[in-house]
Amino acid sequence: MKKDYLRKLNLSLKTIVALFGLGLFIMHFIDPVAWPKTMSYLVTIILPFIPDIFKLFGLNTSVRLQIAFSLFLGISMVMGIDFDLYKTWYIFGNPCFDKVAHTLSGVLAAFVAKEILDKNYDGVDVKVTGSHARTKHYDTRFTWLFIVSFVALSAAGWECFEFLYDQIAGGNMQTLIAEGVDDTMWDILGALGAGIVVAFPLCKK
Repeated sequence: MKKDYLRKLNLSLKTIVALFGLGLFIMHFIDPVAWPKTMSYLVTIILPFIPDIFKLFGLNTSVRLQIAFSLFLGISMVMGIDFDLYKTWYIFGNPCFDKVAHTLSGVLAAFVAKEILDKNYDGVDVKVTGSHARTKHYDTRFTWLFIVSFVALSAAGWECFEFLYDQIAGGNMQTLIAEGVDDTMWDILGALGAGIVVAFPLCKK
């Protein structure tokens, strides 16, 4: 029952995100000035089904990870980019949606880390009623450290991508011009903080 519920939830979230993209894409042709981001809307339609595309090449992902991915897309892609909250959502006079997205990216990275661990850890020999059985048995401390380390690597890797993009394409994704390294460091710390918190329940499963 729980697996069926998760599958239905996963499909519902994918469909909702894709429908937002489709609706905004249609709105572009009705009012291109108010809804100018054609490519972003198209990407919003496609991205929810990336796990299904990976599956065609034998790269399977768990339903739990797909749900986390869809939720992250709904917030970072639909709300942040398509509806421009990155530029318009202010708290105490400061833009803050970017920090929300980076914090949530830490949660998503934590789920990815657990997925990698699950798929690549073969388990240990455990004695069961006089015989040996193969089972997954994690050292909680190692699992927590692996997840947090992966989150930190992902956050740093993304900031490296932003830096290279700014240098090559002349952009300002890191807002270094206005804020120095503050934006970069808070992005990393936000993702890392979320990863540390989420790692606690994940490392026990």
